[in-house]
Amino acid sequence: MPNTSVANRPAHMLAELDTPVPIPLLGPSALAQRARAALDDAATKRSAMLLIAEDGSRPEAVALALHARTTPEQPFVSVDCAAGDRADVDRRLFGEPGGPLAADLEWAGDGAALLEAGSGVLFLDHICELPASTQRRLARVMRDGELRTPFSADPLAVVFRLVASCPADLDVEVRDGRFHPELARRFGSARLIVPPLRQRPEDFGALLEALARDDAAATPRTFTQPARTVLGALTWPGNIDELARVLGRILESAGPVVRQEDVLAHLPIDGAFGKVDLTVNLRDARRRFEREYIAAVLERHQWRMSDAARALGIERANLYRKTRQLGIARMSRPETL
Repeated sequence: MPNTSVANRPAHMLAELDTPVPIPLLGPSALAQRARAALDDAATKRSAMLLIAEDGSRPEAVALALHARTTPEQPFVSVDCAAGDRADVDRRLFGEPGGPLAADLEWAGDGAALLEAGSGVLFLDHICELPASTQRRLARVMRDGELRTPFSADPLAVVFRLVASCPADLDVEVRDGRFHPELARRFGSARLIVPPLRQRPEDFGALLEALARDDAAATPRTFTQPARTVLGALTWPGNIDELARVLGRILESAGPVVRQEDVLAHLPIDGAFGKVDLTVNLRDARRRFEREYIAAVLERHQWRMSDAARALGIERANLYRKTRQLGIARMSRPETL
């Protein structure tokens, strides 16, 4: 199971402790603003908190930011509920078995994350992947607010704050019979949605700059507009983690100014522009990429030619010429100026 101390978190996670806004919530979009407002509200409370976040969206960074605002001197314990087998996850949460079979309260033994969290934060990544039996045990702990331990004859009060992540709202998981309703109720209405990258194109510039600063350390980087446009045209199904991986490869070979050609050399071949056809020659491959790339930018800007041309870094007249040359047409809808 993963190490749980704050000191051993990845560098990009530790950076969240020094900034008022975690990277996953940066940007001017309404979705990002709503998420930041939910984080601000959560920082005034101690109730359980659910982070609804797709894979690669870095919900742990949001949990760390909440921890830094509320209990920075207390433990931050992180458990990935999707890692290891069922017995591993149960043992990581409740410790080594062997305690008395008490009818009144659950038992937590040596090495239990429930005990390590103390009065800090217990973060459960992918909580929807918890085995049903572990869900029942955790629901009972959260309901009773106490545990039996080998360290005292008296019950131990549960004072940690539970923060968890799941790709979907737990209400959906409950309705479909995959999640224990009593455990889901512990989160109440305290929910924060980490918006996926495909839903927040307005935030892309802020996210790109923040990730570049993290990766490049002391080396400042700037991006040309064509380079930004190419990166922004991808849908990034792996969200921030995927963008960070690709960006890391780009920055390894690029100079202080990241240009379009630096980006094109490292695009994921299974990205938004489809699979690469290895049977065509280089000229045809370039033409295909240019056609799909320009079409994607036009769709993103709802075929507003002036906006698309500005994003592409070309004149509007040149964009009209390109669309004719490449056979790009908006299906059954008029073009918009």
